[in-house]
Amino acid sequence: MRLEDEDKQAIFEIVAARYFTTQSWKWVNLRKDINKILKAFDELNEQYASYSYVSRDWYVENMGSKYIHMCSTWEELKNFVTFLNTHGSAFNFLVNTGNRKSFCIVSDTRDLSEVQANAIKEVQKLGYNTFIFLATVPDEIEFQLLQVRGVN
Repeated sequence: MRLEDEDKQAIFEIVAARYFTTQSWKWVNLRKDINKILKAFDELNEQYASYSYVSRDWYVENMGSKYIHMCSTWEELKNFVTFLNTHGSAFNFLVNTGNRKSFCIVSDTRDLSEVQANAIKEVQKLGYNTFIFLATVPDEIEFQLLQVRGVN
């Protein structure tokens, strides 16, 4: 059976996530969780609008959604969300290695699209590293379909 590009991409993401987990790194799949990040940002703004006597930095640091955006200050979160709205689709993961946060692209080639290259330049301006997680998946996968009959 021939694998489609989206099938390969899903496999790449599974392999990358497994690697990040075995390294004990915190990570977020941006393809799946970007809406959660944007929602957390909106909720923080709503909380601040209701209780503006508490600093936005306090909300960022203490909201339960911190695990999803990994930001420590309002300025960092605001810049992160602005970046995601513009260039987020170029990346697959946000990874925190413990030392630094990095954006990650998973691919089967070292060649970057123009969109990815521009996004990397922009994310570096924000102080993030970039990883390219290279993986190889065959174009075709072999399988067998076995029928198991029940007892009548």
